[in-house]
Amino acid sequence: MSPPEHAPLSVAIVGCGHRPHAWSYARALSASPSARLTAVFDEDSALGHSVADDFSASWTDDLEGILASGDLDAVVVCSPTAEHRRHVEVAAASGCHVLSEKPLATSVEDGRAIVEACRAAGVQLHTAFVSRFLPHVRSAKEALDSGALGDVVGMRLGNRGRPPLPPHYPAWITDAAQSGGGALIDHSVHLTDLVRHLTGREVRRVAAEADSLLWGADVEDCALLSLVLDGGAVAGLDPSWSVPANNPWDYDFFLRLTGTFGSIDLDDLAESVQIVSAATGDGLRFAGFAEDPDAAMIENFCASVRAGRLLEPSASGEDGLTALEVALAGYLSAGDGARFVEPGSLGS
Repeated sequence: MSPPEHAPLSVAIVGCGHRPHAWSYARALSASPSARLTAVFDEDSALGHSVADDFSASWTDDLEGILASGDLDAVVVCSPTAEHRRHVEVAAASGCHVLSEKPLATSVEDGRAIVEACRAAGVQLHTAFVSRFLPHVRSAKEALDSGALGDVVGMRLGNRGRPPLPPHYPAWITDAAQSGGGALIDHSVHLTDLVRHLTGREVRRVAAEADSLLWGADVEDCALLSLVLDGGAVAGLDPSWSVPANNPWDYDFFLRLTGTFGSIDLDDLAESVQIVSAATGDGLRFAGFAEDPDAAMIENFCASVRAGRLLEPSASGEDGLTALEVALAGYLSAGDGARFVEPGSLGS
């Protein structure tokens, strides 16, 4: 489906299970000169309205109906992970380009089916690896691509966060059947993608440890992964839900990288304002003031659809599938004494 040359893309949010993401993407679409938020779909009326109403968009529980209308150019899928395949397949079959929330799926089989459905339909599939759009990540990428740091020797990355527990988060996030697992699959896919994006190298082996240690959840809240890349470089990942209550920030992202000619030390909390206010909770809070990466990702998605090809630094469906394979290899490793597992061997 090709939109008129200068008209905004017509985009719908499909599923609000990842409500914070669905709300943020709806905000970005509503503010974008490149897009128009046409509708918000969710089978749960209250959940759907909680996103749609804030942006004067229509809510619907009839996904097939809005897809059959022929009015949509693209969709942003934010449903529970186990539902991604169903939603992406019907959207692709209707000719809509797709931006899917991460992780792409809960299994390699579903991930491959999602990628194939979009390929067969001739539509673009993007994975919402929003960290690629952080300004400091772009600077790190430019430094690496210029050769100023030489060959990458080792990396350490973290994306730690609060535990997504009910009642503040939907129960499906800590239900392995719906989400695929806990902290390991939830946050490691971001970190794995950045390792591949920044270095241009593939992950050949992964070892992991994971357990529920902090919050009594039915899925793991702590995990550590060790990756071995092409050429022997290594990376250590911390995707744990280990941020305690009353901490001044909810999530972080850090990167330490060593190359043969130099190094990178990146911490997104370095760009923050320190706030103390009764309105924001007890004690100190950190508020970031960097460019909104969600808005940047949405703009690049729209630009890619118009260009007829995926534009850098957007992540493809294949990127989403590869990060999923590494996460699932991590679960195999964690269940078998942290032995190294080859992600490429999964599902073969």
